Amino acid sequence: MSLVMMVSRDSATLENLAKRLGERTKLELIHVDSAKKALTIIEKAKVDVLVAGEELADGDPLSLVNEVTRKQPMTNCAMVSSLSPKKFHAYTEGLGVFMQLPLQPGAEEAERMLEILDSIDALLRV
Repeated sequence: MSLVMMVSRDSATLENLAKRLGERTKLELIHVDSAKKALTIIEKAKVDVLVAGEELADGDPLSLVNEVTRKQPMTNCAMVSSLSPKKFHAYTEGLGVFMQLPLQPGAEEAERMLEILDSIDALLRV
């Protein structure tokens, strides 16, 4: 079972995404509101996917993704961002963020995320 951690000050912003991802039986979802809580979990458990909301209770999502990538380099990270795709790419370059999510991600983004994660998983099995 894969562990998906959603980190956002307001869990409602990721609710529709979480609802669709939660339908996948091979995924366990957890939600925390702060980078500190997320990093505590990462020290104890293997997190397969991290979804960083645009606002955290105690910091910025880019710093969180940077720290997660340093501690667990195989964690797949996605981020909610209102930046243009070009600016988002420049903002996250080198961190291996696999997906930019809109401010209110929903079922469509969840489906795309699952497709990408399935592709990554298939590549790692080769």
